[in-house]
Amino acid sequence: MIKLKDIISERRYIQPEDAGREINFALDGLSAALKRVRNPENWAEKYHRSLPDLIDMMYRVQKVFGKMK
Repeated sequence: MIKLKDIISERRYIQPEDAGREINFALDGLSAALKRVRNPENWAEKYHRSLPDLIDMMYRVQKVFGKMK
């Protein structure tokens, strides 16, 4: 029987030759998701306990993007 803990802890390996395509695909998905964002203030009020972790995650992603120049 496969446990959820095992599924979550698995890390997906990406071949070096596929890495560029994979990151571009992920960035396209992120761009599309950002275009659909409406009323983040309402979300923040509703999910205020999740907000600090979300903001921290956004800053970490921004830092990685800064290294991609």
